[in-house]
Amino acid sequence: MRIALISPFPDITVFGLRTMSAYLRERGHWTRMIFLPDPACDEDYGEERYRPETLRQLVALCRDVDLVGITLMTNYFAAARQITHAIHAATSVPVVWGGVHATICPDECIVHADIVCVGDGEEALLDLADALGRGAAIDALANLWVRAGDGAISRNPPRPLLRDLDRYPAPDYSLADHHFMVADGTITPFTRELTERHLRTGTVSNLLGKMGYQTMTGRGCPHKCSYCANDALKNLYDKRGYLRWRSVEHVIDELEQVKHRFPDIGFVWISDDAFFSRPSASLAAFCTAYKERIGLPFSCLASPLTVTEEKMALLVDAGLVYVQMGIESGSARMQALYNRARMDNRRVLRAARIINRYRARMFPPSYDFLLDVPYERTEDTLESLRLIARLPKPYRLQPFSLVLYPGTELHRMGVRDGHVRDAHRDVYAKSYNMRAGSYPNLLFALAQGGRMPGPLLRLLASRPLGRVLAAAPLRPGFAWLYRALRALKARLRPVGGRAA
Repeated sequence: MRIALISPFPDITVFGLRTMSAYLRERGHWTRMIFLPDPACDEDYGEERYRPETLRQLVALCRDVDLVGITLMTNYFAAARQITHAIHAATSVPVVWGGVHATICPDECIVHADIVCVGDGEEALLDLADALGRGAAIDALANLWVRAGDGAISRNPPRPLLRDLDRYPAPDYSLADHHFMVADGTITPFTRELTERHLRTGTVSNLLGKMGYQTMTGRGCPHKCSYCANDALKNLYDKRGYLRWRSVEHVIDELEQVKHRFPDIGFVWISDDAFFSRPSASLAAFCTAYKERIGLPFSCLASPLTVTEEKMALLVDAGLVYVQMGIESGSARMQALYNRARMDNRRVLRAARIINRYRARMFPPSYDFLLDVPYERTEDTLESLRLIARLPKPYRLQPFSLVLYPGTELHRMGVRDGHVRDAHRDVYAKSYNMRAGSYPNLLFALAQGGRMPGPLLRLLASRPLGRVLAAAPLRPGFAWLYRALRALKARLRPVGGRAA
């Protein structure tokens, strides 16, 4: 079977789709990968994302295939829909949607796609390709929702989660029949030079000033945060065995292949949701093998509950140079709302102090916070700022405007309480970069680089002063100041960087 796999994500790494391509090729099918970075890219959300000429080139690339697969998250629903409609209008090739949004909202997705993959996709897509190749029925395949010609929909339950992630090969970077949409909308063959250029422009690559390779050593997350799709995905499998890890040898083999393929790789970006939650013995084995056989700087994600002195010492010795940790809020009330009550300020500060002990050997860590939460009061946001004033320097802040993604506990609350009235406007067309202009958000922006003196930030976020300056009469003025500051930062940031 010939299968076109399409990604609308701005990031060309797309670990899951590349792994899918490698697995299908290993099992005897041919894949064509097409990267169509959504031109909206968190800024201008219109319904039509791609130019007519781009879609004509895309259709030409899909005419000789037997199946088209599209991966999507919620923000790329409009892109997936436009791609699918263009393919349906010009060909009879069936289109299957997969990824987080397809898993969480299959009822919505099956309206546009012929088939929707719910849950992990490797085995389901292999079964689908095998069945189509044999001319066999596909309406009873596990993990797949299938829409028949008469509109009837077969909704098949997911199969048990595969525990052995070593079954899957390293992501496909072969460049064989890989295509990419460049800035003017033209789809061109992916070359090594083009690949390396884009590997240099990722968020962490910009921060570290090196070409980075992004990978994942496991799937899932040990936490159940109410704003995160991971909790919805756990519920699909009754939360049994959702967190899984690849073996150390499997990960190291992949990274050795990458070093051989891309000798200029300057660091490895481990994007597991909570790499620090890997069992201690496995983490120690990883650090030993990584230091001996890879020897590149690397970055990873952490949570306040998983950072320990022992793990930090092992990881820094192996080459860890950058950590991103989700704090989200300094308010006990909001921490409880996020199902993160155990990640209170005491544990946050303990984790930050452990990370800070290695400041001489690392880049400043990044700490994530959520803003513009409909259930948050001004005092909650000020508490977060007062917590930031206590964080040991240096650090960077990454404040994100909350998006109430479908399938999450907060989305259900938002629908119930009237905070989601128009799904497109309030969720699908909203980006986590679209932060509101307000006095607390202005303080976040000013404190983002970690250079604001703690005593000054505590004063500006103190209860009496903060409440006065965040009051309704002053909001328009601070909104203007906030927009002006963002515009200035956008003008001053380096080419290829991102606005604060």
